[in-house]
Amino acid sequence: MANYVNIEGNQVIDLTPDYNRPLALVDLAVLDKLTSMLPKESFSNIRHNFRERIMNTGNLEQLVQASEDFIAFHRSVNLIREVLSIDVNQDQEEERVKVVGRIELDEL
Repeated sequence: MANYVNIEGNQVIDLTPDYNRPLALVDLAVLDKLTSMLPKESFSNIRHNFRERIMNTGNLEQLVQASEDFIAFHRSVNLIREVLSIDVNQDQEEERVKVVGRIELDEL
């Protein structure tokens, strides 16, 4: 599940799979829109594009960096989608009827 960090008194969802990389703070609605605009690729295309990136590397350092970038991207997108789907489900549940108090009919 998502972790939260405190930034100037605000609880912020932490969607970072790896802290050893540069981080960015983005509005959740913007992030949702960006991820929804991502093309939906098949596994075969994802694998082919990754293989192509690997083949364009010239040394071990570039190969490791390309692999780390690929892994960080897909883990982040998966975590974002998971968190957003949980938030959507919670929002839908909150829209349902809520019990805000009890009335004892025997007392009436």
